[in-house]
Amino acid sequence: MNFTADIKKEIISRGIGRGADALAEKKAGFSAFVRTSGELLAIEGVPTFRLISERENVAEFFTSAFSEIFSAELSIIHATLDRKSGRDKLLLQCPLSTSEKALTELALLRKNGEFRESISASLTSTERRKISYIRGAFLGSGSCTIPTESGKAGYHLEIIFPLRKTARDFCDLLCEFEIIAKLTKRKDTHVVYIKSKEQISDFLAVIGAKKALKRLSELVEQRDKSNRDNRAQNCMAGNADKAAIAAVKQVKAIKKLIDCGVLANQSEELQQLAKARVENPSQSLQELADSLKVSKSCLNHRMRRLMALAQRTEESNEKTKE
Repeated sequence: MNFTADIKKEIISRGIGRGADALAEKKAGFSAFVRTSGELLAIEGVPTFRLISERENVAEFFTSAFSEIFSAELSIIHATLDRKSGRDKLLLQCPLSTSEKALTELALLRKNGEFRESISASLTSTERRKISYIRGAFLGSGSCTIPTESGKAGYHLEIIFPLRKTARDFCDLLCEFEIIAKLTKRKDTHVVYIKSKEQISDFLAVIGAKKALKRLSELVEQRDKSNRDNRAQNCMAGNADKAAIAAVKQVKAIKKLIDCGVLANQSEELQQLAKARVENPSQSLQELADSLKVSKSCLNHRMRRLMALAQRTEESNEKTKE
């Protein structure tokens, strides 16, 4: 099961609407579902709506909610297999005898008979109603992908609306919970989306998807740890490369001192270090220091003296040639 399905399953398990204001909260959630997964139309002059759902559990959830709110039944007028998703696509119809009343109470129909494009303030007048609306919208057309899913490289949460005005109002609604979403047009739809893992975490916390939030938090921590480990390994590899280059330069300088006969006139300590470096070109300075039984700082000092001696010798030879 993918991450989107997990979130929707958790929302359904929690339900929408509890307590004294349960009915108003259910209406908010159902209205959002119609906005994101439905079609507003008129049949024989009567305003009504149809719902489209690719997930059977979501269709059952809202069919039950409609029955509870309006004491009427949505009817399945068409069922087909969606070739792209591989899931059954259900088309549900609101009965005409109830549709006008339902649309009015869901704040989707104005008194003048026109369909409303904005999100009515009456639907979202309390925090719990706002949360119910957000849950209903995600159940309708929401999706969320995370990097663990096959072929998915980043974090992305989106909810699709047919109308720009509704989508903009929804962005404002999320903003009340300090969730900053962006809006873009995709063909004939308007997509509210979030790409920040922190903001997606906040979204999941707001809708109460605790299991999904825990899964996301564990993933983020795992990836952050992996990134830290990779940075450490890259740093170590970089240091190893630098050390190898330095060792090559040291061996080359020491061999010049040997060839020129200069090394033979140096102290026993410098001759020991030169011999150890030439015989062990791959050893680190710490390993060389351990083998010579001196501190690393002492060995560094001696190595700098050898390198400086090699530099002076080379400069002297250049002047002699001139």
